[in-house]
Amino acid sequence: MINLKYSYNGNEIHPSIDVVSDIVPYLGGITMKEFYTDYKKCAEAWKIAAKALKDYYGDLFPIPRPSGAPLSYGHLVSIGAPIFYPEDGEPNVKPFADSTDEAIEILSGSKDFSDNPLFQHYMDMSKYFADEFYDGRFYFLGAGAQGPLTSAVLMRGLDFLFDIYDEPEKSKDFLYLMTNSIIGYQKFCRRINGEPEITNGGGMTDDFASLIPPDMWDEFVIPYINQEFEGLSNGAYRYMHIENLTPKHLKHLKTLKLNHYQPTVSAALTIENIKENTDIPFDWTLPSYVLTEMTEMEIEDWIDSTVHAGITSIHTEICAFTAKQNKLDKAFAFLKGFEKYEVKL
Repeated sequence: MINLKYSYNGNEIHPSIDVVSDIVPYLGGITMKEFYTDYKKCAEAWKIAAKALKDYYGDLFPIPRPSGAPLSYGHLVSIGAPIFYPEDGEPNVKPFADSTDEAIEILSGSKDFSDNPLFQHYMDMSKYFADEFYDGRFYFLGAGAQGPLTSAVLMRGLDFLFDIYDEPEKSKDFLYLMTNSIIGYQKFCRRINGEPEITNGGGMTDDFASLIPPDMWDEFVIPYINQEFEGLSNGAYRYMHIENLTPKHLKHLKTLKLNHYQPTVSAALTIENIKENTDIPFDWTLPSYVLTEMTEMEIEDWIDSTVHAGITSIHTEICAFTAKQNKLDKAFAFLKGFEKYEVKL
């Protein structure tokens, strides 16, 4: 981003614009399926999209560096999840354990996470991107993992939400094994990249944790998110992205020892009711599908109310939807709304 600083009431404000990866195949002229399954077309799409974004926005905000198509289900596929690629949508996985017992059986014992075509595809893609963009410097990236609750729901389907009532102790065994498997997968990827298995801090995304009622978090959420954090970092920093929480969930965030919480799209939450229920720092996002429908004045008013509420980390995003609606100019309007808070150097 252009080197500007913003402040309100003595607190520095950090506006940012995220570029969602689905804009790359759209601007690059390929389908989403090709973006995920054909790494040569993926790389060419990156070249086209990155240039188009740079030509349009200049140095207004950072354009992401090319990387393999981001997939949150690398771990799940590595333990048996079937994956499907819609022509013009993100890949998805289907449940693959018909019972808690079967899920436990699948997760028991050792596992070679690389012994599947998807992992090999991402290895090949990473090698190709290393040669195309990074002077041969290899870095495995793209095939990630979801948090323990999201992974459990994706493995068992919505039946998992009944399992925790019908088979609570087995469900806890399942969650423990699932979390151990996620930890093992993340460490495996770090070893490939020559990184330490334990880091100084870490983040996690676990949106389906919001499906667990607040009064059941102590049993079915807190232990396993803590297990993952403790298995992968020394606890110096903990960041959590969970969408769709309710105010009653928020008291539990303190138990997770979070340094930062990202609610993003959470219909039941407002800045006010988050502050009423937790003192953990959080950011605030103007979703792209809202941004595209707003006037410049509405965007400015939204920014003012957010800044005046004391939020210092404020985001929006551009994505394929933004481009399809011919609304890429809204990013200019978003940053223009911060001009009155600019610190004159």
